[in-house]
Order: sequence, then C-alpha cells, then structure tokens
Amino acid sequence: MTDKNNFNGFKLNIGKVSILTFNQAKVNIFSTEVLEDFILALEMLGKSRDVKVLVIMGEGKTFIAGANIKEMAAYSPDDAEKFSKLFHQAMNMVENFQGTVVAAVNGYALGGGCELILACDLVVASDEAVFGQPEIGLGIIPGAGGTQRLRDRIGKLKAKELIFTGRKVSANEALSIGLINRVVSQDKLFDEAMTLARDIASKPLHCLRVAKDLINSGSMDKEIEEFSKMFSIEDQKRLMNKFIKK
Repeated sequence: MTDKNNFNGFKLNIGKVSILTFNQAKVNIFSTEVLEDFILALEMLGKSRDVKVLVIMGEGKTFIAGANIKEMAAYSPDDAEKFSKLFHQAMNMVENFQGTVVAAVNGYALGGGCELILACDLVVASDEAVFGQPEIGLGIIPGAGGTQRLRDRIGKLKAKELIFTGRKVSANEALSIGLINRVVSQDKLFDEAMTLARDIASKPLHCLRVAKDLINSGSMDKEIEEFSKMFSIEDQKRLMNKFIKK
C-alpha cells in the first residue's frame, strides 16, 4: 500500500483496498482547498486499475462535520454557486467512482459529511456516529446533493423531516430508516469496514462496476444487456465451474 500525505485535510493510502482518512487538527470539515484536493485524490485513484474499494473515514470525533462556515459566511451568490458546483463535482465523483466506496463513520457526519455518506455505496457507522442535514439552521439548504440523495436513500417523507427540521439522528436511528448499512461499537469500526471492503475486493471487478452502474442509474433492459455480456468474461466461466465442482 502506497502512502500519499501531501493533501489538504486528509491522507491517502493507495492499494487494492485504498483508505482516505480525514485528519484535520480540530474538526474535519470541507473547505474549498480540501474539496479541490479531494477531487485530485479521486482522479488519482480513478487512474489506477488496482483500486477495487475505497474506504473513507475520519480521525478524532468527526467524520466530516460540514463545510467551512467561516469561509461561507462571506460568500456572494456567485461564490456560493461556484462552491456548490465544486461540492457537487466531488460528490458525483464519489458516487460514480469505478470501485466500491465504503464510508466508515466514526463520529459527526453533518451537512456535507452526511452528503458524502449519501454518495458512498455502503456505510458502516460506530454507535457514537451522528448524522444530519442541519443547514436550515444557518438559513440555507443542502448544497452538495443532499436534497436529492437523501430523498433517494430514505424516501421523501423522512428526507423532508430531516431537512426541514435540521434534526440530528443517532447511528441506530440512521440504521432503522435505511440511511446506513451497519452499526458497530467504536472499537470495532475499522475492522468491520475493512472486513467488508476486503470481501467486496475479492469479487470480480467488472461485475461490481456493472452492478453499481445499474443500481445507480440503470434500467431493466440495460440489466438484460449487461447480464448477457457477463457470459463472455472469464470470471463467469471460472466461478460457475468452481460452483459446479463443489
């Protein structure tokens, strides 16, 4: 695994299962500089044929606690549009990443942090994690895809409740409403996320990519087309023959 630590706000370990860890001194947040480097890191990972799974996590008490409010407070509408477009670019890159993206949420995932987990494929959280879209308390709305992805993840009714009130939810409530996949104790979070990541990384990459694309934006006709294509790939022959010989 190769270490890349010359990024603003996070470090990156590149391998078959790559790990991106937010490690800011006081609290993990998304500033313009962090987002720009986050995009560069995703571009770098996207060029590697070896990366099958990306695990995103945070150090300290936060996963990502939101955006840099001090920076945002001085924004004009044009500034806000540029920032939102940059944020959307980053979240779209996570959602469309060639491999599987697993969020390992250790603490607060608020605002942009919650929007990040919504762009991830799978979410494992510690029992100390907290989720929410509290932007309404700042006189704004989610600006990195939250209104759309939260609706898609948990449904219109619950998404409206969380966005309209800005209410935060515990890990257990997040699990019950379908916001996340698993809850574990804090001391088991890393191991649980890595076990899941390694399990996924053991699967055929082409199958993972096609399945992800179909789940995210496919159709029944597209599924038929891609299913039939699988029978021209060596993984299909190898794994089916292995199953038959059991």
